[in-house]
Amino acid sequence: MKSSDIKWELSRIRQQIRQGDESELVIWVIPHMLACSQRPLRDHPQFGGRSPLPPEAKPEIVSWVDRVKALGICSIICLLETDQLDRYYVRGGLNLHPSGLLGYYEERGFNVSHIPMTDYQRPTNELMNRVLQEFDKIPKPILIQCSAAIDRTTPVAAFIAARREPTAGSKPHQK
Repeated sequence: MKSSDIKWELSRIRQQIRQGDESELVIWVIPHMLACSQRPLRDHPQFGGRSPLPPEAKPEIVSWVDRVKALGICSIICLLETDQLDRYYVRGGLNLHPSGLLGYYEERGFNVSHIPMTDYQRPTNELMNRVLQEFDKIPKPILIQCSAAIDRTTPVAAFIAARREPTAGSKPHQK
């Protein structure tokens, strides 16, 4: 899947979420292996943009995680910067997990890798290769996410797909 296709699909989902339709949360870049999404509640009509998230947002995050889990996702590679993760910590009263969103993901049984990348900047080849190495190591299917899933998630997912997407008649790359 090309970067432009990934970006278009993620933008379409973001627009739906802004309008209150959360029927889709992820796109599959490599079927049953690699999915992409924005962070929980990023464009939620009530909680999107709020920092820190208030206690009443917790059931929405729990529901989001339940739905991602139901898709069969085993691992999450999070590209969020630390300050973007701060909205999920206890000090706002969210009480999701003492270690915030990533701790909550782990508590719910996901394998979690945090490779922070600067927002609004295309990831360097070094960082994309680091995510590719992590992709090769951890259980699949994998969800990659950043804040809006545009500047970081999209190029990283396209990079992985170009190197790991099986072609017709071949077997998927596994380690």
